[in-house]
Amino acid sequence: MKNNSQIQSITRRGFLASALAAFAGTRTASHAQDNPAPRPNILMILSDDLGWNDVGWHNASVRTPNLDRLAARAVKFEQYRVNAVCSPTRSSLLTGRTCFRVGVPNPISQGMALPATEKLMPQMLAGAGYQTWLVGKWHLGDIATQYLPMQRGFQYHYGFLGGEVDYWKHTTGNSTDWYRNGVPLAEDGYTTDLIAADAIRLIQARDTSKPFYLDLSFNAPHTPLEGREPFLSDFAAITDDKRKNYLSMVEDMDGAIGRVYDALEQEGIADNTLLIWMSDNGGQTTGGGASNTPLKGLKGDAWEGGIRVPAFALWPKVLDGGRVFDKFFTVLDWLPTLAEVTGMQLDPGIELDGVNMWGSLTRGESAVRSYSILGGGTNYAVFKGDFKLVEQSVPKGPSQRTLYQIFDDPAETRDVSVDNPDVMSELVKILQNQPVGVADTSATTAASATHPMACKIFSVSSCRPSFVE
Repeated sequence: MKNNSQIQSITRRGFLASALAAFAGTRTASHAQDNPAPRPNILMILSDDLGWNDVGWHNASVRTPNLDRLAARAVKFEQYRVNAVCSPTRSSLLTGRTCFRVGVPNPISQGMALPATEKLMPQMLAGAGYQTWLVGKWHLGDIATQYLPMQRGFQYHYGFLGGEVDYWKHTTGNSTDWYRNGVPLAEDGYTTDLIAADAIRLIQARDTSKPFYLDLSFNAPHTPLEGREPFLSDFAAITDDKRKNYLSMVEDMDGAIGRVYDALEQEGIADNTLLIWMSDNGGQTTGGGASNTPLKGLKGDAWEGGIRVPAFALWPKVLDGGRVFDKFFTVLDWLPTLAEVTGMQLDPGIELDGVNMWGSLTRGESAVRSYSILGGGTNYAVFKGDFKLVEQSVPKGPSQRTLYQIFDDPAETRDVSVDNPDVMSELVKILQNQPVGVADTSATTAASATHPMACKIFSVSSCRPSFVE
């Protein structure tokens, strides 16, 4: 466990809008050139359930040499927040809106989906001329064909549709969950390898006349804990079997990310690719093998351990790398930020909850942000200025509300609500007045049985998948 001084250290460490010419003004002064850079490729990498303490630059005992190498050249986000669980984070990433507003505060379950009325980032990017691909995890609903990735803006999808999948069998329970473009797929292999290999294939076979957006969503190191050799042997001294498996899967995934980045370099496009990497939520420390030390809480919580995660952005020659960005940044901010970078058009009728952080990242400007709401389930975090309101469910009792000066107290040890009653009242009012939406369900569409996954939901014998269960 790190001491308080180390915690404080973690805290303090821790383009086109209308024409290409506009992009030139967004570049860092140290890299300014006479000619504007072309629109970048976007490589968005999500790790699943990776804890704050599970990367090499936070914990030297963790083996992440490739992520360490990339992070050393990148802008590392030490005040980066996501939602507390997977589907909420993915919904916020792709919409720029809170998971509560879009009706996805919990992991998407069978019979539910991100509302069809929500316009997603890949739709906007495709409209701006991008190739759009999703490789890996979807987990935003499969109740009907129109809710699948290829009907939500992705021109290609390979991977799984649910929340977790067996690394070898590609199953959830007794059902196979492995697809290419909506068609069930039976193939051998470890998912970490398969996901990386497909990403590399896409990069190599891309249309070189167009930029691409690749959402690369690993299932590692999410449960089930299925580490393999030779990575398990690297942690032979660890007696906790869950921790050993987990760390071996982290190292395995790190190697896969390294191979994907090597492909960018081999293709000569690394310098014009904006790589964004993050964990989708805090680590699962109860049975999942993760560690969020020194943060309080775990996956699912509104405490920092549930929503504060390691992340970085790398764009050689454009973003000044090798530095820590210690300003508040959230998963909600990527859509408006990437709108400036890529030229994709935002719908003026859609209210976003994130802010454009590009000027802050590149020119040191202060982003104008009133407040941010993150969390998941019945757990909420409201950030405004230096304060964080936490509404956290507790076993066998009503939810508890506490207030923290979060940048001075990242371990959330001192409730300052009594000393700041006006702030407490203001943030509670914000929480109570937040917009709340409802996910689409199987009852909202008559086409529910048109996709093979609907067979599991409705037990429709006539649409039995062609794969062997």
